[in-house]
Amino acid sequence: MRMLVILLGLLGSSFQQSCDPTVCTVENNCRCYNDPKPPGDLTNSEIPQIVMLSFEGTINTDSSGYYNQLLGANNPNGCPITATFFIQVDGSDYKLAKNMYDKGCELGVKLNGKTPKGSTGWIDAIKGMEKNGLVYDTSCEIQSLSQKTTLIWPYTLDYTTVPKCDHGETPDKPFKGVWEFLIADYHDPSGQGLPCVVPSACRNITDKRAAFDLFFNSFTDHYNGGRTPFNMLIDPVFAANQDMRDGTIEFLQYIRAAFGSDVWIVSIQKALQWIQDPTPLANLTTFSPWSC
Repeated sequence: MRMLVILLGLLGSSFQQSCDPTVCTVENNCRCYNDPKPPGDLTNSEIPQIVMLSFEGTINTDSSGYYNQLLGANNPNGCPITATFFIQVDGSDYKLAKNMYDKGCELGVKLNGKTPKGSTGWIDAIKGMEKNGLVYDTSCEIQSLSQKTTLIWPYTLDYTTVPKCDHGETPDKPFKGVWEFLIADYHDPSGQGLPCVVPSACRNITDKRAAFDLFFNSFTDHYNGGRTPFNMLIDPVFAANQDMRDGTIEFLQYIRAAFGSDVWIVSIQKALQWIQDPTPLANLTTFSPWSC
C-alpha cells in the first residue's frame, strides 16, 4: 500500500521564509507560497474549482458509515469523489481504513501530541507509523526528508504518511518534496462572522442550514476569487451529528449540480497532480490522474 505525506497549515504558518520564483518552479517540484499567478497562467474560467474533502480522527464502524454517506457524489467525468483521511492511530480499525484506500481515497496519519521537530523527529514519527502498517517502503523518502528546500504553496509529498500539522504548526525547517496545503478560512454564518479553523470549532452551527451556509460561504470566496483549492477538514464529531452531516451532504451535492463541470471533489494528492500539470477545464474529463 502506498500512502501520502500531507501537511496542513494556516495561512501565514510557514511564510516567513523568502522564496525565489525563478528557482522555485513546478519543474523543480516547487511553487512559492506568495506566487499570485495561477498554475500554468490559466485564466479563472479555465481553472477547476478543486474541493478537497478531508477527514481527521478515528476510522471505526460508526465513522466509516458517516464518511461513506459524504462520499456519495460523482465528479464530471463520472468517477466517484475521493477524500483524504488523517487517521488517528489509537482506536482506528485498519481494515476499514484499507477499505477507504481501496475505494481510491488517500490515507495520512494524525499524530497525538506535538508536531515532530527536525528531521530526526519526523523520521521517528514515520517509523512509528510503519509499525501500524501505514507506510510502504519509507527508506528513500526518509533520506529525502533531511534535504533542505523551500516549503511552498499549498500541497504534498508522494508515497509516505506523516501527520497533519496541529493547527498551523510546521516543521522547524523545510523538507525536500513536502508541499503544504492551507486550511480553508471559515466564519460562522450567524452575522458575527467569527473565524474558525475547522467546522467543528465554529460557533452557531446548530442545524443543517447553518452547516450548509458555513461551507458555501467559504466556497464562494474561493470560486469567485482566484479559484484556489478549497479544503474541507471534518472530524468524526462533526460527521456524527445528523444535522451537520446532512448540511455537508447537501452542500457537496449542490455545488456539483449548480456549478457543473467547474467543480471537482478530489483527494489532496489528486489536487497536487493538477498543480503539477495544470490542465484547462475543457480537457479535464480526459485528465488521467483524475480518472477511475
